[in-house]
Amino acid sequence: MDLERLELELRHRTPWEAMDLGLPWLRRWCGPVYRAWFATFIPFNLLLFLALWRWPLVAAMIAWWCKPLFDRVLLKVYAEAVFGQPPGLGTVWRALPDLCRRTGLVAALTWGRGDMARSFHLPVHQLERQRGKAAQARRKVLGYKARGCAFWLTFLCSNFSACLQISIILLLELLWPSEAPAVFDWQALFHGDSGLWESLLSHLAWVFGESLVEPFYVAAGFVLYLNRRNDLEGWDIELGFRQLSRRVAAERRGPGLGRAAGLAGWGLAGLLLAQYPPDGHAAEPTAASGPEVPPSPAKQAIQAVLADPVFGHKVEDWEWRKRDPDGVAPARRKTADFSWLHTILGWIAEGIRLSGYVAAAVLAGGFGVLLYRYRGMWPGRAPKTRIVPSTLFGLDVRPDALPEDIALAAGRLLDAGSVLPALSLLYRGALVALIHGHGVDFLPGDTEGECRTRVRGRIDHEAEAYFAGLLETWTLVAYAHATPPPERLRALCADWPHHFGRIAT
Repeated sequence: MDLERLELELRHRTPWEAMDLGLPWLRRWCGPVYRAWFATFIPFNLLLFLALWRWPLVAAMIAWWCKPLFDRVLLKVYAEAVFGQPPGLGTVWRALPDLCRRTGLVAALTWGRGDMARSFHLPVHQLERQRGKAAQARRKVLGYKARGCAFWLTFLCSNFSACLQISIILLLELLWPSEAPAVFDWQALFHGDSGLWESLLSHLAWVFGESLVEPFYVAAGFVLYLNRRNDLEGWDIELGFRQLSRRVAAERRGPGLGRAAGLAGWGLAGLLLAQYPPDGHAAEPTAASGPEVPPSPAKQAIQAVLADPVFGHKVEDWEWRKRDPDGVAPARRKTADFSWLHTILGWIAEGIRLSGYVAAAVLAGGFGVLLYRYRGMWPGRAPKTRIVPSTLFGLDVRPDALPEDIALAAGRLLDAGSVLPALSLLYRGALVALIHGHGVDFLPGDTEGECRTRVRGRIDHEAEAYFAGLLETWTLVAYAHATPPPERLRALCADWPHHFGRIAT
């Protein structure tokens, strides 16, 4: 890679700053970018909608799914434009077969379609031509500090594109005459039952939104990729060393004779100035020009006093002081008043305390309710006397109100054409057997379904299945006024003694 041709200032950037650079890139190369986009993405959507106009939702889904292909077209434009040579339409069209074959497009359209860092990982497959485990390792290295930002880039751009689509539809509805029929049926649109024109306008709004967002999305991901490579490989440092090396080489190739003459001139001037000092300093003696001057009597007296142990001792002491770079102690600041915060915290503490009391009361009440409900299970308590009902749901369930042979009596009623009385007799007999033989307690307001639920697990599976069939037939005759097949009725009469006959009699 020729870094000197790279039209990007190489320096360290944060991932967010790098992604922001995608918008200036789009503005700078909007001509080549949008020419390539409109020459590929728009015709594809037009042909797709014409081919699948009867299934507009399918056409929209296919167009959305194939977006990674057109991301590769945009990246080709950016990758060549960043070196100062944006490709033309002919170059883009000729590169389409290679973009489909050698850039990992199959993976991007299958298991990699849900990649939330698609624009950031795309240069690894398209520009570096990495595949398999090598590509996975490369993505891991590049995404160490940038994958999270790439994820949010994809998330925000996807939502922004959807918001643009909905906004365009709402703007169209806002400008639509109120007297005319509504242009969109939102319920039908979201359920896929909209008309042809509604689907076409919705698809055009989506294409418009993608045309605004997708070029920026690819540019931002590409700049993020370049910024990450610059951090890893030190492109800015390498480029700086190259420039420094060229400057040093240029200085070495300069006119050496002129430099030597200049240095000789400066040396001669220095010698002349040394021989003729300025007037103000001509009479001053130097350190070696005369004998040393003895100290004055006052200075000798001061030195004698300081030499005395009583006055002339030094003491080192340490103390803590606030940091003050200016050497002036700062003025004491006024202490902030946080009394309002103490009041609020007091209210919160009081609320928590009251909530604890309420929770304790609720727990105690619930525990008391449980104790009362299951008081019959307390040790040493006499068992509760079971009250056996005499009627249920308007049916007489006393054992002495039933005939001795319930199945035979029900069969005679069937022979006489009395289907409902026959089923009622079988139903009453089964209830009596369940109440007195199996201890099942029914409530007066129970429905047929609730009766079946109460019986579940209290009798064997065959008897439970028979009781369910009896309830179903009873419901069919009593409420739907339908007549079941005679074979079914005869089977109910014949099987009744096998499940409830001994207990009922």
